[in-house]
Amino acid sequence: MQHALNEQQTLLHDALVTFRPEFERGIREYDLINALKSPPYLVFDENALGDALAMFQTHFVLFNCLYLLKNKWREKKIGQLDIGLTRITLLPILESEANIRTEDPLANYYLDWSNLSSTNEYDVATLLDSFWQKMAGADLHTSISGAELNRACITMKIDSLKDMNLSELKQQYRKLQHENHPDKGGRIDVSQSILQAYTQLRRYITANS
Repeated sequence: MQHALNEQQTLLHDALVTFRPEFERGIREYDLINALKSPPYLVFDENALGDALAMFQTHFVLFNCLYLLKNKWREKKIGQLDIGLTRITLLPILESEANIRTEDPLANYYLDWSNLSSTNEYDVATLLDSFWQKMAGADLHTSISGAELNRACITMKIDSLKDMNLSELKQQYRKLQHENHPDKGGRIDVSQSILQAYTQLRRYITANS
């Protein structure tokens, strides 16, 4: 059972795309999670590795997105994302292997959300919602300075936050990422700035709604 990406998973996907240089060099899962906990990403909170359950949930959600990205990059012939338990590396696709498809039990496991919970689909969705709310909740009411708010609005090309809701903000985020996404030839630093600005404005609007 494979679910469409929800908003938070889309942000995780967008963040992972900007790690292409790190993937080419190879990066440990632990270092990747810590980077995703830090600016400009802030996808996971400080408790992402806090206990056994949080570690498993973080690991599963991350690997689900990595395997989706692996399939996408292979289809686009960008490279072969080698997802190991100790290191994640983007390797070139050899011409002799370009059209070879092999069964990957680990991919099947992480792409099946039912493996995150032994209960039914509703409980899986509830667990995921709870997980993402926990990841975002710790910083929900974090204050943002006027200067930071202004920079975020400029980055997101928003004239005023007055009467703006989360749906409109999300629509603007998707528009800008579509225009600047690294997968479409955009610059990684620009995509990172858009992601950071969106995260800041989303928290600001949520905290003040």
